[in-house]
Amino acid sequence: LPEGAMVVPVIIATDKTQLTQFSGNKTAYPVYMTLGNILHSIHCKPSQHVCVLIAYLSVSKSVGKELTKKQKSARVQQIFHNSMRVILEPLKEAGKHGVEVIFGDGHVRCIYLILACYVADYPEQCLVTCCKYSTCPKCGQKDEEIRQ
Repeated sequence: LPEGAMVVPVIIATDKTQLTQFSGNKTAYPVYMTLGNILHSIHCKPSQHVCVLIAYLSVSKSVGKELTKKQKSARVQQIFHNSMRVILEPLKEAGKHGVEVIFGDGHVRCIYLILACYVADYPEQCLVTCCKYSTCPKCGQKDEEIRQ
């Protein structure tokens, strides 16, 4: 890193959310971003707007009526990964080349962003890692093998 530059960890979170039952059982799939070097006392206050909505992912059920269940699953994974690639492309560039940012003290510093953490529940972990539901997204073992 150049002198005076700093690495800033980025945390991404997704959470497929069921909207109210009055909306026709529609779902939203927001993608949130926050920085990992923010004080915990500030991070936990919603009024500080530390966590920012950066995108909504597609939740279309009409992936392909002529496809098999396995093909539909693969198509959903492909759409998810292509969408995340587009959403996170600026982060990738900022990690390679750095970005100049004005800090709270008024000084301009060059920061290099890195994806430090991806927060998701179990079904989304399976989607992100392209593993089969009922297997461990981290080690790939089946549910029965883990219990033994």
